[in-house]
Amino acid sequence: MPVGDDPLSPIGQFIEIEGTRLHYHVTGPADAPPLLVLHGASANLREPLMGLGDALTNERVIWLDRPGLGHSQRPSGRWNPQAEAALIAQFLGALDAGPVIVAGHSWGGAISLRLAMDHPQAVSGIVLVAPAVRANVGEAALYNRATHWPVIGPVITRLIVPTYGRAQLESGAASAFAPDPVPEGYVEETALALLLEARVWTANAADMANVNAHLEAQEERYAQITQPTIILAGTEDSVVATRRHSVPVAETMPNAELILIEGAGHNPHFAHAGRVAEAIMTVRGRAAGVD
Repeated sequence: MPVGDDPLSPIGQFIEIEGTRLHYHVTGPADAPPLLVLHGASANLREPLMGLGDALTNERVIWLDRPGLGHSQRPSGRWNPQAEAALIAQFLGALDAGPVIVAGHSWGGAISLRLAMDHPQAVSGIVLVAPAVRANVGEAALYNRATHWPVIGPVITRLIVPTYGRAQLESGAASAFAPDPVPEGYVEETALALLLEARVWTANAADMANVNAHLEAQEERYAQITQPTIILAGTEDSVVATRRHSVPVAETMPNAELILIEGAGHNPHFAHAGRVAEAIMTVRGRAAGVD
């Protein structure tokens, strides 16, 4: 993977959309149809790139740092999945990339569905990996809510997170991968420490503090999504309960298929990258009417 002297430095390029600078990286043949990959919460584009990069060498992949995370900026003011999907749709238009297959992991799955609902002309098919897509997922962690409190918030972002956050990256990764092991070099290669930057931490905390309200605002519309969809989820996912999220949403969407991966946790795009790539090719065929 191309990196600079700083392991947290950008690896892609930047584009400005109405004053907001977004960081993205493109791989694969220039003449292949485009695939957009959206990472989950707390991450950046290097996370799915590490897991899926080798499996998608024949695809034209747009790996995007979601707004506010990684090296991408987030516009000021009220932010929600609707606003994020609108900005991503503008981003795709600026690249002349639509319609795309969109593949989203975890919270990136919620954004993928919002993009498909609000901007159907931009999305030809959907692949969701361990998606977080239904409300009532539990109360937001206190630190996510407290990040935006007066006085306490700056203490969290300027003192607590930089001082103690790095020690929690490994344990957080272990929880996400369980029962699978964490790949060697995962924290370093995915630049996970970008999360500890105050700007990124604050943006991610805002997403997670309001996750139930965000999902409640969109989950009743999933039946309207007609693009071909495959949802892959692990039976042992302890981060996002498969029975609570993937199973009912697959039943709700008219053209969705659910693939359960026995024994997999929340990050099946690593140990089962080939199955994700196969799902992408299947969805592409269905979108083209050849499957």
